[in-house]
Amino acid sequence: MKKIIISCAVLFICSLSVCAQQKQHKIVWDLESADTADYRGIIRQINNVLKVAPDARIEVVCHGPAVYALIDGKTNIKDKIDELKASKNVVFAACANSLKRLNLTPEQVIPSAIVVPVSILEMAGKQEEGWSYIKY
Repeated sequence: MKKIIISCAVLFICSLSVCAQQKQHKIVWDLESADTADYRGIIRQINNVLKVAPDARIEVVCHGPAVYALIDGKTNIKDKIDELKASKNVVFAACANSLKRLNLTPEQVIPSAIVVPVSILEMAGKQEEGWSYIKY
C-alpha cells in the first residue's frame, strides 16, 4: 500500500512538472507584401502571439517589396519594431538580395532590424532548427 501511495505521489509531482513546462514557440514569418496594411497586420499578429506566449521567439523575414517595411523614412511601423526589439524576442530581417534588386543599401535599413544575405536560406535554416513557418 505504501508503494502505491509513493508511486501515485511521484506521478502527481511529475505531471505537475510537465504542466508547468511550457513549450517555447519559435516562429519565422515570411513577409513579401508591399502593402503597409500588411505591415501593421503583422505587428498585430506578433502582439497577439506574445500576449499568450510571452517567451515566444519570432523572426519576420522581409523580402521583395516588403523590405520597405524596414527602410528608414519609408516604414510606417518603425516605432512598433523598435518596441518589440527592445522588450521581446522579436527580430525583423531584411533580405540583402532584395535590397540590392530595389537599389537600396543595408545602411538604409532601420537600426533595430538586421540584414540577412538570402531570405530563403534564412527561413529554411530556421525551419531546419524546428521553427514554425508562417507565410503572411
